[in-house]
Amino acid sequence: MKQFSKALLGTAIVFTTSTAIAGYDDFDCRSNAQMEMSGLKCVSCGIQKYYQDQGQEVQVSDKWLALMGLLAQKQYNTNTVTSGEDREKFQMSVIKLVQAYGVCSEYLGKDTLKQGRSPEYHDMSAQDWRFINELLNRKQKVSDKQMETAAEMFGFDSFFWRRQDSKDSLDYLFDGAFDGQSTLDYKRDIFKEKLNQATIPDYNVSGEKIERPKDYIKKGDKDQGLRKCLADVKERFFKKQMTDKTSHKFCATIADACDLPRKNLSNMREDFCLRQGMALRPASATQPKPFGGSGSSSGGGKGPTPPGLSRPAGGTR
Repeated sequence: MKQFSKALLGTAIVFTTSTAIAGYDDFDCRSNAQMEMSGLKCVSCGIQKYYQDQGQEVQVSDKWLALMGLLAQKQYNTNTVTSGEDREKFQMSVIKLVQAYGVCSEYLGKDTLKQGRSPEYHDMSAQDWRFINELLNRKQKVSDKQMETAAEMFGFDSFFWRRQDSKDSLDYLFDGAFDGQSTLDYKRDIFKEKLNQATIPDYNVSGEKIERPKDYIKKGDKDQGLRKCLADVKERFFKKQMTDKTSHKFCATIADACDLPRKNLSNMREDFCLRQGMALRPASATQPKPFGGSGSSSGGGKGPTPPGLSRPAGGTR
C-alpha cells in the first residue's frame, strides 16, 4: 500500500477550490491509527487525493466512512485484521458505497463532543472508534442488538408504533445498496429521494411546521450530526451528479490508494469500479487514469425513476 504521511488539514468543514494546496508535498493525508486499524485509512486518503488532483482541499468525515464500513461488514461479515482477502473485499465494498452515495465533510454529534475528541479524530471520539472497530474487526456476524446500538449512535430514529427500530431506519436509507442488478443511477435516485426527506426544513416561510412524509432521523441534536451530514452529501454529490467517466475515475483513484487490483478495465468482473449500466470506454489498463479518447458522459445507464420510494419487485432497474 502506498505510504501517505499524516498531516492535519484542520477541523473546519472544507470543500473549497484553490489553485495551490498549502502544505502539500507529493500528497499529505489526514488520518489516524484507528482509521488504519479499521481498514478505512486508504479510502479516506484516496478521496482526499482525488480532490487534491482537482485542485480542491477536502475534509472527509471519518464517521461517514465508519458507517459505510459497518454496512459492508453487516453485509459480508469480513475480518479486516486477520485476512488480507477479507480486507480487500471490505475496502472494495466501502469504495463502491462511496462511489454511489458520496461522502460528507463532517458528521459530528453531541455525544462525541461530550466524550471529547482530538483534531486527529476529526468527528469521532476514541470511544466511538473503540466501539466501531470492535464491530469491524471480527469473525462473528454483527448481531441485531449491536446493529441497533450502532444505528442509534449514528442518529437513526426508532418508532415503536411502526415497529421500526433504529437499524430499520438505517436499512431504509441504504435500501438496495448491495443489489448487484440495479444501475448506479437507480441507486442514486432512490437515495436522493431519501436525502430530500431528511433535508426538508422544519418550518415553512410562514412559520408553520412542515410534516415530513417519513422521517428516519432523530430530532434536534439527538441526530448526532446525521442530518447535517446528509445535507452536505446532497449539496456536494447530488446537486450535480458525477458523470460515468468522473464517477469511474473517482472510484479508481480510491482503489489505487488502497492498492486494490483492477485487471481488465473493460470487464465488470475484473474492474469493480465499472458499475451496472455505465456507458464508457476505457482506453488503457493504467490506473487511476483509465480514460482516453471519447466516451459517454451520461450518468450511469439510468434506470426508471422510482415511483415514490417503492422498489419494484422485479424488472429492469
